[in-house]
Amino acid sequence: IGNPGTTRTMAKKGRAFKGPDPKSLRGDACYFYRDMGAGSYGGDVNCLQQFLNRKGYLKEDPTGYYGEKTEQAVSSWQKSNSIKPANGVLGLASRVLYAKKQRLPVPGREDFGSTSGESKKVCIDVCSEFGGVQDCETRCVRSEKDKVHACKESCQIAFSAACDRAYPPSAPGGPENYKLCLKYLSQSCEETCAVYR
Repeated sequence: IGNPGTTRTMAKKGRAFKGPDPKSLRGDACYFYRDMGAGSYGGDVNCLQQFLNRKGYLKEDPTGYYGEKTEQAVSSWQKSNSIKPANGVLGLASRVLYAKKQRLPVPGREDFGSTSGESKKVCIDVCSEFGGVQDCETRCVRSEKDKVHACKESCQIAFSAACDRAYPPSAPGGPENYKLCLKYLSQSCEETCAVYR
């Protein structure tokens, strides 16, 4: 599996927790691996909404769906941070600024924190399972110190994909169950990735 010089680590699964810790719903560690705008949905959108809500830009509970109110909130955040254009689309400039302010790896770089002389990649696989089906994601880094970031990004993507598959919008109660599922994302990923701190 993988390229020569690549090590893979599987994050532990099966950790039980009682429910979402309110402190985990702050949007402090969102990994934005893609541009987002109206019509986007997922765990990254939910995390963005938590952040915007905590900062006072968004006045509604996170849904995981990037609609008009989220677009307006992002535009306000962009204006207050001198990002141009302040169009409500979370593009690369906005993602980079968020990452820098939160002291996270800058998105858009192939390898978080690579240094000359290091050629070995460390890859982290994280799987989330609902209803007997696993959704898995892999992220690779060149620096051992960034394994926790690779784990959290992988977890955010896998967990939100599992929520999406388990609670599609067309199913009865789908949107509400999806929102509830995403409330567990941050805490679950914190606990899953604790082994890399």
